[in-house]
This record gives sequence, structure tokens and C-alpha cells, in this order.
Amino acid sequence: MIEIPLEGFLLTPVQKICKYPLQLAELLKYTHREHRDYAKLQTALATMRKIAMLINERKRRMESIEKIAAWQKNVEDWEGAHLLERSSELIYSGEVTKVNSNGWSQERMFFLFDHQIVYCKKDLLKRDVFCYRGRIDLDHCDVIPLEDGKDNQFNVTVKHAWKLHDTVREKWFLIHTRTDSDREHWLQAFQDERRRVQEDKENDFTIPDHVRQTAMNMKPKKFHPVKPGPGIQRKISQMPFPYQHEIMNNVPTRVALPRGVSRNEAVDGDNKKWTWLPFRNRKSKR
Repeated sequence: MIEIPLEGFLLTPVQKICKYPLQLAELLKYTHREHRDYAKLQTALATMRKIAMLINERKRRMESIEKIAAWQKNVEDWEGAHLLERSSELIYSGEVTKVNSNGWSQERMFFLFDHQIVYCKKDLLKRDVFCYRGRIDLDHCDVIPLEDGKDNQFNVTVKHAWKLHDTVREKWFLIHTRTDSDREHWLQAFQDERRRVQEDKENDFTIPDHVRQTAMNMKPKKFHPVKPGPGIQRKISQMPFPYQHEIMNNVPTRVALPRGVSRNEAVDGDNKKWTWLPFRNRKSKR
């Protein structure tokens, strides 16, 4: 008999969670609708499918918080609380135009997380680097789609726009996109964010404190390229085919470059002289 440790017995029910929906579905398939256990089997199947979905979702969310922590460390001039204190997932992102209180348009990158939006400014010198500019609390915020035309509050004319109203700070944000489809994607993303927040509340999903602290204290990995020195040779990619080795073995170690062609030899079929520079012997017309 194979000896299985206690940890193996504890892990066995977890590994079979994904098999339970298949077994219940097969059992329900061969159960008559008039059977007294048919309704119970339906309830059990729906419950096990939901449990399997929640396990996969929590695993995906745990992997997501590490990416969020690494992303925040690359944002310059960060202010305020850490993202992981309230958020655990990036839902949508994109470039939009934000109108400030003076009516000036500002190009910003909006990152929609659960519970909040972080908007940044692109760095003009560094590639793929963002500068923190602010955040919006979505738990106390109203999303108001706008029709194309002039907005009296900001005194500007906008298209494909919507407003965000922070009810706690009594602050308004006017945002618009380039196309109407972009605006529809953003409005749909706001609905998805509220739905996911409600699902997390119903399923009692929270990030454990030790997982959050581990992700926040994790140092980003940096790549330091090594310059080849006198004792370091560059690596050449492997050549799996025999003809490649034959070609490389026949390459001479020293190659003599041809000298310049003499004036007597540098003629074509019509005995017209030519040079390496096609515009060298042309005379400018006056």
C-alpha cells in the first residue's frame, strides 16, 4: 500500500473540485426530472460550478496584485496610499483627454482599477514611463454620459464625453475620447467595475494582509547588460543544420578588400568612363 502523508490527503479534495461539476453534470444527465433528487442535483451542480469559478478567480487575482505592485513602482511622483490597499485588479486603461477647471485640455492615461481610477501623464523623455497626476474614488462617484455639444459648466465644446462627479469632495471631471466607440468601451468598463466590486462583496473576497505586504515590499527585477570585455566572448546562436556549419567553416579568417578600380579599367560597354560616385563628374549648369 502506498503511504500518503497527511498533506496529500488534505490536498486531494482541493484537486477534485474541478472534477465535481463534471461528475454532477453526468449524474444529472441520467436522472429523471420526476426524481426527488433532481432539484437537489441541480442546486449542487450550480454550487460546485460557482466554487470552481471563485477558486480560479482568486488565483488569478493573487497573480494580478504582484503586477499592480510592480507597475506602481515604475510610476514617478506617486502620492497617497498604495494601490493594493484598496484595489486588486486592473480592469481597463487607455488614453483620454481631461478638461481641467480652466477649460484646458490635457492628454492623460487613465487606469481603471476596482474602487478607483489613477490618471497619469506620459513622460516626454523616458519611454513607457508615467508621472502620477491624481486619482478618483469610484465608490463615491457618479458616471454621467454627455451628448455632443457645449458643456456650460466647463464652457467648452466636447464630443464623445462623460463626466465623473466625486460626491465626497464635490469635484467634477470632464473627460472625452477620440471616437464614440472608445467612449462606449469606457462606459462599459465602469459598469464592469461596479459589478466586480459587488461580486467581491457578496463572495467576501479580501486580500490577506501578508500577501499584500509581500507584494508591496517586493523589489522589481532589473536587468543589467554586461559589456563584452577582453576575456568575454559574444555568444553565437547555435546552428542546428549541417550546411550552416559547412558554410561557417569555409569562411576565411582574413579577407582582402579590393583596391580601387584603375581609370583604364573603369569603363562600361560603351567605353564611357564611370566612377563610384554617380554625381561626382556632373557639371552644374549655369
